[in-house]
Amino acid sequence: MYNIKKISAAALCAAMSLSLAGCGNNLFGSDTSYAAVIDGTEIPAGIFISMQMDAYYEAMYYTDPTEEEETEETTAEAADEADSAETTAAVTEAEVTTTTAFTDKVIEGKAVRDWINDEATKSMQEYVAIENKFDELGLSFEDNEDEKVTIYMDSLWEYYGSMYEELGISENSEILITLNSQKRSSIFDYYYGEGGESEISEDEIKAYLTDNNARINYIEMELRDGEGNLLKSDGKAEIMEMAEGYIERIKNGEDMNTVGAEYEAYYNALVEAASESDDDSTVTVDMSEADNDEAEAAVTDNTTIITKDGSLPSSAVAEKVFDGSVTTGDVFLVEEDEVYYIVEYLDLFSDETYLENNDSTVRHTLKDDEFDEMVSSWTENQTVEINEAAYKRYKIEKFM
Repeated sequence: MYNIKKISAAALCAAMSLSLAGCGNNLFGSDTSYAAVIDGTEIPAGIFISMQMDAYYEAMYYTDPTEEEETEETTAEAADEADSAETTAAVTEAEVTTTTAFTDKVIEGKAVRDWINDEATKSMQEYVAIENKFDELGLSFEDNEDEKVTIYMDSLWEYYGSMYEELGISENSEILITLNSQKRSSIFDYYYGEGGESEISEDEIKAYLTDNNARINYIEMELRDGEGNLLKSDGKAEIMEMAEGYIERIKNGEDMNTVGAEYEAYYNALVEAASESDDDSTVTVDMSEADNDEAEAAVTDNTTIITKDGSLPSSAVAEKVFDGSVTTGDVFLVEEDEVYYIVEYLDLFSDETYLENNDSTVRHTLKDDEFDEMVSSWTENQTVEINEAAYKRYKIEKFM
């Protein structure tokens, strides 16, 4: 799937009513069809505007942690002094005045307009660096990627093209940006992919996945009666005995899902019996009376991948799985206040497609920051000639 980040961004502009003239008009007395010439490459204005738009949406949600801390401290100090109606009103007024218009925003010490244009300039520089490096490394698209991008963009343009064009962005500009993104990915793989100059080995990828993910199967045993009331000590002890029996059977070779289905049949029977009971007496179900046919028909596989910091099926289960005390093949109990979990720790790579499906994601997780720095370094000695007329013409208000 190609990157549709910018299409999503443009969709936010659906309510705009703009009338922007074509990029080539000389309303400003100069040629504004291009935004800059970088290392001899002329960058179309549409590419500049698209990169402005990315920076604009980033600026919209940008927050400076230092400013937030200062605001919190100032508000807290003012609140401490609010011992009268007048002081309280003054604090409220001060809080209101700290919220300024977007165009007055300051990011990293720069006026928001300058920050957005500077970020767009950096993006154009990286665009050229990627184009040049792709050619320098002798890379090329496989499987007619350029044609696929054009076909994909044609289909999207039917729905979003008018919004782009109103902003001054042509379909060709978006095609060039998307192809550049594909080239960036190809260069990344050249360095970090299988057989690359700085290849990330399969062992490294597996180690990362194992450190952060685990495959488990589990049975969730409710510590509630058929009416949903929490069990008391005796009832919990009974479920504990049942759980220990299940664990022993699974360790001796019984199928986890079959045992889980047996428990499901038991608990469903408990709930059904409680609903049919006419008094407040405690309802119990003999395991031998549970519907074996129902258990066989209701085999449920709870096999899933969990993450180190996740909360499914529970954070207590995740904590136990990743604390280093269990290993592949272990079956163990995790106790919580309202439920017991019987957990089987499975081989993460028992599904042969798991490694293949996550290989690229892990490579990028491990190396994206390093690669971004590398790309940035390729721009350091570039010759950059800004077209001031274009920068003056294409203002950020068009996105607002």
